Amino acid sequence: MAAEGQRHHYIPVAYLKNWLNAEGKVCQYSRPHGKRVVAKSKHPSGTGYVRGLYEFFGVEDQHLRESLEREFMRPVDTRAAELLQEMLAGEQTMNNVEKRSSWTTFLLSLMFRMPEDIKFHKERYLRDWFKADPKRRKHYKRLWRPGMPNRVEEVIARMDPQEIEWRALDALIPLITNPRIAEFINRMQWGTFTLPFQVPALLTSDRPLILSGGLIDPDSHILLPISPKKIFYAVNDRRVIKFMMTCNPSELAFLINRTVTQQAVSYVFAQWDLHTEFVQRHMGTGQLPSLVERMQNNPGTLKGYRRLQRLRRKGLLP
Repeated sequence: MAAEGQRHHYIPVAYLKNWLNAEGKVCQYSRPHGKRVVAKSKHPSGTGYVRGLYEFFGVEDQHLRESLEREFMRPVDTRAAELLQEMLAGEQTMNNVEKRSSWTTFLLSLMFRMPEDIKFHKERYLRDWFKADPKRRKHYKRLWRPGMPNRVEEVIARMDPQEIEWRALDALIPLITNPRIAEFINRMQWGTFTLPFQVPALLTSDRPLILSGGLIDPDSHILLPISPKKIFYAVNDRRVIKFMMTCNPSELAFLINRTVTQQAVSYVFAQWDLHTEFVQRHMGTGQLPSLVERMQNNPGTLKGYRRLQRLRRKGLLP
């Protein structure tokens, strides 16, 4: 991952600000040297970022280099920040179609925007672009016209890897705004659940979204801690909501904290440094393949992903 460029926060600053303590900072747990967990007090703007993560490197025009961050990621996060404050204030954010769509885009961004996702996506995209398989040769024969190279391998050899990397970054937008996935999420039953004061505070991490196995099963659900005491949920069946409401609140907090900690790759966050032993025991022990990996390795979703790439190569998608 690039070491230069502007700070691009894959964990939005406005999201982490909900864990601010009386000192105006959050507690960041990480493993900078080996397996020992270290706690540091950080401002949300000073963590959860990679420089140049969404940058088009090699483009001389700085305005164009930052276009993905400026024109897509930042507006997604800005809108989500507004909706977060409404949810925390108890406003009826969920009933507005436009707001609902904006929040869904934010949730989807959390599934695709992490550094590991970006790295895997770029590598897979480059590999697919430079692969001359029989289907691609057959397709090229149909497209061939006099004056064009005789073999698709000649075309591939002339491709600029950096340009293909730019295309890979561009392809993040239709992945994050995927209408089929968004439709599933928008149809789910949404709400927030507030934990009692005496219950242990919720943690979050660089993999804060808790997803069930899929989105269409009756028990499917999405959970996201949005503050030390509040959870956003999206479910298909109200029985899942009933379970949360009747579950022992301390047990529910434990399950959520354990999951977001087990899923963590680099960071776990808390309001105060009270969880070192817990984080040490669970951090990174239950990492799942990213959604990008699951999509690209699943035969059904892989077919759709490759179709998306073909449409982009033909200029039929932006």
